[in-house]
Amino acid sequence: MKSVVFCSSARFAKELDVFMERLHELAKEKGMRLTILHPEFAMDQHHLHHLPEKERLKDPVYRAEIAGKVYDHLFRKVRTADICFVYNKDGYIGANVTGELFAAAVLGKMVYALDEKTLMGHYPHDLYEEPSVRKLVHEVISTPEDLLERLI
Repeated sequence: MKSVVFCSSARFAKELDVFMERLHELAKEKGMRLTILHPEFAMDQHHLHHLPEKERLKDPVYRAEIAGKVYDHLFRKVRTADICFVYNKDGYIGANVTGELFAAAVLGKMVYALDEKTLMGHYPHDLYEEPSVRKLVHEVISTPEDLLERLI
């Protein structure tokens, strides 16, 4: 059985869910046992997903939850997964995903990403390329079908 941990900005939660559901369906069709480790976004905080992290942190509930969720994702999910997939739609990665990428690299994980670019900053208009993060991505994969092929 293979396992893959997904890392993404909360702003892409809906699109990421579609991607992960399709991957799960494909694995099931092929009779493959696959564990998908989801990021745990503050799902009851939908109104925050499209805000910059700086603005999200002003919300007391979000602020109280985020450190534990990030810690859990880094030290439980990234550490135990076979493979790390970064869902960096439009190239965007945030501060938390950057930490997850470095953790995956230190742990020797194979890292795949949705997009070639690794952009940081304020989404979507004030972004810059982060070349040190790009070096941590082994391959760009744009579909669940292609990802499943790497997991077989």
